[in-house]
Amino acid sequence: MANFVLLLAVLLAGTSFVSYTAQDIAAAGYGENWASNVCYAVPFACQSPQMTAYVAAGFTGIWILLKFVAALRG
Repeated sequence: MANFVLLLAVLLAGTSFVSYTAQDIAAAGYGENWASNVCYAVPFACQSPQMTAYVAAGFTGIWILLKFVAALRG
């Protein structure tokens, strides 16, 4: 369970990074082809990449808590 939560956190952090980078590249006018494809494929991620990063941080906190509880039990 803890490994699945960590996987979700890593995937969400990667999604946040890619969508934030795609927004910056599209705004600057460089490489609009892949940036527009990313924002077209996942529009909710491009609208607020910061929120995706916050959720990833929350999952990381949950992972730490799960590991701590598992260490206390074991």
